[in-house]
Amino acid sequence: MVGPLARRPLLAGALGLPWLAPAAGRAQGIEAADTPRRAERWRDLKEAIFDGRPTEPAGDALTLVAPSRALDAAAVPISLSLSAEAAPRVRAIHLVIDENPSPVAAVFRAGPAGDLRALSARVRVDAYTWMHAVAETADGRLLETAQFVKAAGGCSAPVGTDLRAARERMGRMRMALPEGPPAGPERAVPVQVAVSHPNTSGLQIDQLSRLNIPAEFVRALRVLYRGAEVLRVECDISIAENPTFGFALAGEAGGELRVEAEDNRDRRFASAWTVGASG
Repeated sequence: MVGPLARRPLLAGALGLPWLAPAAGRAQGIEAADTPRRAERWRDLKEAIFDGRPTEPAGDALTLVAPSRALDAAAVPISLSLSAEAAPRVRAIHLVIDENPSPVAAVFRAGPAGDLRALSARVRVDAYTWMHAVAETADGRLLETAQFVKAAGGCSAPVGTDLRAARERMGRMRMALPEGPPAGPERAVPVQVAVSHPNTSGLQIDQLSRLNIPAEFVRALRVLYRGAEVLRVECDISIAENPTFGFALAGEAGGELRVEAEDNRDRRFASAWTVGASG
């Protein structure tokens, strides 16, 4: 199944980071994008996440796209893309939502049979924030890009479905090939995978008991095609309910696409589909 990557803690508390408490200044109203406090916060995050290694501007190598003002703070769509030149050299992309209680939303890692040229996800945003994407290359460089997103309350927003029903569906998966199956190693096609899971953050309130709903979230996902690993994702409470990920898949049609997932309660889920000529 998912294996050792599921053991890697991403929660701020597990990392020993000091920013689980609301950021200073939030109570004074909406904070502007460019303030000394925001810049200092990102410096502190980088120091902790990357052990003090320097980052450099990504330029055209890495692009992060997110809405400047999100319609739903509990499900903000984001996409990440690498240039054709950068994709073969990048082994991981870190997605950091600076003002979230758990800032490291996800780490995407390329498997031997894949790359990170095109990724997508839906995330929670707790307050107006910078989102940072940092690509880690095989030779150790860290390429950084960012976008400011206006949204608030996503990490504590009420669960969108009945929890009992959501738990009954837990672990079911869906796969979509919007452009059909792959047609060889030179033609990658987009794939979307969704895991049915409430992905509760631990910050939401039960509307009847008024108690916090315990955190239950997918912490790891692994994608294989024809038995070879394409992608691994390490994730946390900043990923939206019913985690949905998009990625690029290359190779000959007719193979088995297998997705394995594990949550923070050590529950494991898996589904597989034959990617045939008709998808």
